[in-house]
Amino acid sequence: MYEPKNILITGAAGFIASHVTTRLIKRYPSYNIIALDKLDYCSTFKNLQPCTSSPKFKFIKADIASADIVNHILIEEEIDTIMHFAAQTHVDNSFGNSMEFTYNNIYGTHVLLEACRATKCVKRFIHVSTDEVYGETDLDSDIGNHETSQLLPTNPYSATKAGAEMLVMAYHRSYDLPIITSRGNNVYGPNQYPEKLVPKFILLAMKGEKLPIHGDGSNVRSYLHCGDVAEAFDVILHKGVIGQVYNIGTQKERSVLDVAEEICKLFKLDSKQVIEFVQDRPFNDKRYFLDDQKLKKLGWEERTSWEEGLKMTIEWYKKNPDWWGDVSTALNPHPRFSAINLSDDAQWSFQYGYSRLLRSFTEIGRRDSGMKFLIYGKTGWIGGLLGKICDEERISWEYGRGRLQDRRSIMEDVKRVMPTHVLNAAGVTGRPNVDWCESHKVETIRTNVVGTLTLADVCKESGLYVMNFATGCIFEYDKEHPLGSGIGFKEEDTPNFLGSFYSKTKAMVEELLREYDNVCTLRVRMPISSDLSNPRNFITKISRYNKVVNIPNSMTVLDELLPISIEMAKRNLKGIWNFTNPGVISHNEILELYRDYIDPSFKWENFDLEEQAKVIVAQRSNNEMDGSKLKNEFPELLSIKDSIIKFVFEPNKKT
Repeated sequence: MYEPKNILITGAAGFIASHVTTRLIKRYPSYNIIALDKLDYCSTFKNLQPCTSSPKFKFIKADIASADIVNHILIEEEIDTIMHFAAQTHVDNSFGNSMEFTYNNIYGTHVLLEACRATKCVKRFIHVSTDEVYGETDLDSDIGNHETSQLLPTNPYSATKAGAEMLVMAYHRSYDLPIITSRGNNVYGPNQYPEKLVPKFILLAMKGEKLPIHGDGSNVRSYLHCGDVAEAFDVILHKGVIGQVYNIGTQKERSVLDVAEEICKLFKLDSKQVIEFVQDRPFNDKRYFLDDQKLKKLGWEERTSWEEGLKMTIEWYKKNPDWWGDVSTALNPHPRFSAINLSDDAQWSFQYGYSRLLRSFTEIGRRDSGMKFLIYGKTGWIGGLLGKICDEERISWEYGRGRLQDRRSIMEDVKRVMPTHVLNAAGVTGRPNVDWCESHKVETIRTNVVGTLTLADVCKESGLYVMNFATGCIFEYDKEHPLGSGIGFKEEDTPNFLGSFYSKTKAMVEELLREYDNVCTLRVRMPISSDLSNPRNFITKISRYNKVVNIPNSMTVLDELLPISIEMAKRNLKGIWNFTNPGVISHNEILELYRDYIDPSFKWENFDLEEQAKVIVAQRSNNEMDGSKLKNEFPELLSIKDSIIKFVFEPNKKT
């Protein structure tokens, strides 16, 4: 029997891991248990309350993808054993947010493995995988997947778990890491987040609502009670053999329809009236079936019958209906919200290529029911950010597939998605800048004019709200709005800048959109974000130039203003809005902040507009926008300089 001293349990506040943690604390009072969890949407510290009275229990809120934190814990706590449960596990979410699963399940595992290799202190690493890595089992087969069966995952979730297993296997073979892998059937019981089948059906039955079944409900699964699974990990921890894989399974199977009918029976509901068949997943394995003999030879066996376990689980949810707070989104037939926790810059960098947007997440727990956004601009900077913010604000959304200038494809998107709001961040700004538009005028017209008008018109016919991310680069300082006067262009002013073909198309379409009362036009200018590696970031651009002009301009800090755009859509605000932070800031003021916060040795040179004209094709717009309309609607909006300091330079401070 292996006897650990200091155990690190990752994902400890999640469903299965919390039961394992509690069991080890109660049965082995001499073990030091370090519980690590970033407290994502499907984990809660309440799951670990039974452990808190033990002097041997310590909880650390952190992400396994933070290499520095993981290395520190292994050394500081003298960890000799790791039980690695942390993962994103809900298949439905993986179809909509697959990159998050790659980050958490593969990258997070890799960080742990590398920490073990570097510190050389771990004597046993139990990697928790899933039966889904085997792929689909034939319905007529009476032979379950053995631990040596081929891995044939069929969905993004199981593919990431299989990928993590490949890394685990490689580290065992290359570096002799003491690895043991488990692959388990479905687990149910108290404390489970209700995105999973059993707790979802229980809570819906308690509410008297329909039980949604994907497809025809014939898909077969095997279910183990969490208490039995906790015991299985107890056995694997103490008796498992290094380098081996252990299936944690049961031969007792039930179809999804069977589960729904049994829950209906226990709640005395008419299953024919309550069960509702909905659209199936993109791919839904018909069956997972395991050979469970190997673990049984170590002394483990299933103790809790399905009937007994289901009754206990129902009783627990009846006593704790609000354990997870507002779970309305999770109870949807096809939940579509982000599983990511915005705690780590590296995580955002991995998935989106930019540092996380630093903003207040005080309303992050609120879920907006009844809203669905259709977003255009999937490959663009702003379009990508909008999708992420919708995820965090629990707003259902999808990207448009059609081209804006193709009316039929837009109509198909509207029919497919059935949105309540349409957000358009698609458009041609040029590659790498607006000079491109001067030699590609037809392409620019096609997207910026024809495409935008087509979208607005289709949405007008469909009674849909449209938010169009436009530009404020359609004005230039003039006699009525002189440089340095503090007099900005207002929403009702007529564009006066025709120096670039890009600006001409934007001014043209803005004027035409005034006739559409379903449109909200946001004039964005010189967008800035906290990601100083993004080449579209205005600060990044000018910090890389040899020479810059020095002219005060209105600008848009995306970290602060994009969340406001979502709120504007919720409020159905329409018309034209100067979408910039109040006030102006010059190139030199920004570069001075860059020097003070980022690089004390940074230097730059100025040149005037005449010199600039020699190195650019199209003129550039310089202006001040009147931000009073937006400020009146959102009084907390910061001035441009304060916003840049708070959202860009403070988070990136290096000096």
